[in-house]
Amino acid sequence: MRLHDVCLSRSLPPHLRSSISIWHPGYIRGEDTMLSLPCLDEIGPLDETDVEAEANDESKKTSPEQVSYGVHFETMLLACQVVAGNLFDKAYLSYDRKGTQRVQLTSGGILTHDHYFLHVPQNTDDTDTTSYAVTPNFQEWRFPGLPKSWQSIAVTPRDSKPSCIISGRLRSEKAHIIPQSHDKWYTDNAMRDYSQGAKSVFNSQDNLCQLRGDLHRIFDDRAFALVPKVDAKGRLHTVVHFFSTTNDYGDAALRYHNRKVHSLDSVAPEFLFARFALTIFAHVKDFILGGENRRIAVVYRGIDSNGGPAWLTREVELNRTQRHSRYGGGGSRSSSPTKRSKAQSESRQGDDGESVTALPSWEDERACMSRTMAWVEANQADYYSERPSKRRRIRRNDHRLSLTRSASSQTSIDEPGTVDEAVESDPTAHTLSKDTKYHHSEYDSKGLQMAMNKL
Repeated sequence: MRLHDVCLSRSLPPHLRSSISIWHPGYIRGEDTMLSLPCLDEIGPLDETDVEAEANDESKKTSPEQVSYGVHFETMLLACQVVAGNLFDKAYLSYDRKGTQRVQLTSGGILTHDHYFLHVPQNTDDTDTTSYAVTPNFQEWRFPGLPKSWQSIAVTPRDSKPSCIISGRLRSEKAHIIPQSHDKWYTDNAMRDYSQGAKSVFNSQDNLCQLRGDLHRIFDDRAFALVPKVDAKGRLHTVVHFFSTTNDYGDAALRYHNRKVHSLDSVAPEFLFARFALTIFAHVKDFILGGENRRIAVVYRGIDSNGGPAWLTREVELNRTQRHSRYGGGGSRSSSPTKRSKAQSESRQGDDGESVTALPSWEDERACMSRTMAWVEANQADYYSERPSKRRRIRRNDHRLSLTRSASSQTSIDEPGTVDEAVESDPTAHTLSKDTKYHHSEYDSKGLQMAMNKL
């Protein structure tokens, strides 16, 4: 008999643990890291890099043979420009804090330094490029239309069967490009203009694609987005770009980073760009919340210069406490909203998983249900599942799992009129009034009878 070897987890290559950071030149070192992306773009013999610029620095001399991975320049620059307020024609990267040594690469070039500075000119003579404000989250971001690099996004081949657009597996599920939790953002930014008049993300067919279950969950965790890139022959493709290799996403990144996708002909490119921005903002939350003070760009409803209603932007200085209050929690203004409705958390689609690192998937949420809640549901099931129409006397030796006093004092049912089938079948039986409240502890082995006797 032939036996197969044990399958052990494979060690990931070193480049998955390396990254390139973008620093804000207006903040002190230690509080200036805006964004870090893993080095996943392999450098080919024909690819343009900035290795030569780094080699001019004696302290960082690196031979081209030693640098085999970096970050796609256009993707990194566009991510920074989005955070800087959609300044696609003004924001630029540099090697120095003053901004005098600009990065000079074509859109298909690959960054290789360990860090860069993002500069945004604040006046006409470009003397101030460091005091710019940043957009804190996706909710405060206004959709600007497609940037030039996205206006000619590649047409993807179409599969004859509904399969995962990345892996090609037939066993796949529908995934929303713009999550359902951002329906208000969809409305505020008039995204229906790009979706054949669909009023919301719920009924927009231009907002759907097919993903395998595990890739769908990774997609919901903002670990990757779909971006345009040019191959070695100058042809444009829509590919997967991973922004994170944490949370055990390294295997998926190693397998699917820069993988061409298919069957996106029905998806609006504007939605793909919005999803790109949504992914980026999930990765700048640490910068938004960190540091003593931050210049933040916030939007509000106002009147523009032509006298019409419009979304306007103002810059505010917020301290750490103010930022944590506005963007650090699970509310609608947070950098990564974490609230889910019950229907969403139980949904297999999981389109509302907002956090990259902290928020568990829908399976984890159910697995992490507290023991007390599990007991409550178990006792409720004992009394209300498949019960006969006549009242059943609970015998003393009918032992059931009871709740602790602390659990009963914290949890109560506020639903009026929770009446069992026996009460409904007996007109003379007591019913619960609208003002009656009772605790879960009354559902222990004697609790139901005691509750009814009280009435």
